[in-house]
Amino acid sequence: MTVLNAFIEYWYLTVILVVAIVLTVFVSVKAAKAAKKSRSKREKIIEQLRYENKTRAEFANPTAQQILSAEPEKLVDGIALNLQADLEKQADMVAAFENLSKPQKYIYALYYFITDSKEKLSEFFKKNGKPLTGTAKEAVESALGCKVYDLYVKQYQAFDSENEDVSLIQTEIDASDAAFAEVRAETDFYELAAAYIKTNYVYFTAECEECD
Repeated sequence: MTVLNAFIEYWYLTVILVVAIVLTVFVSVKAAKAAKKSRSKREKIIEQLRYENKTRAEFANPTAQQILSAEPEKLVDGIALNLQADLEKQADMVAAFENLSKPQKYIYALYYFITDSKEKLSEFFKKNGKPLTGTAKEAVESALGCKVYDLYVKQYQAFDSENEDVSLIQTEIDASDAAFAEVRAETDFYELAAAYIKTNYVYFTAECEECD
């Protein structure tokens, strides 16, 4: 029996073999894409950690001149990352947070607000709770302006489980997220937060222990 005759006679085995080959190739391609995506994601995480470590070190003991001349995003990140590092050393982070000065609380809250609301405003409220969200409300009003504040308040009330007067309605949240995306696209949050730091720079220098 020739090979050709064998394939003809046992055609179903040939079909199975072809399907197996196709599936193997498909799975291999999928695995390769998944591996590439995983590697890319891992590289981004490593790059972010390197940035955070470098920026934290750069602003560990900032001088007034360093603060006043710093690039906005790096300034906000550097100050907030050091506040976070200090809080993590405490046995009671909530109590330690409450002991921060008001400007320190505001920048810490704004950092998480800016970071966690990159995709949607509602993501910030899904990831965080009180006292951070309450402090962020005050910080947004003080530093980011009325448009951002109005949108923040709507979702703050909607996500507040203790507020029985306002319901969390998904269509309204979606509309609020869309409106927030438009405002964020035309507003430099880092620039405004950095301006707040520079106005209150004395609270973020190495001599801040003397501030109340």
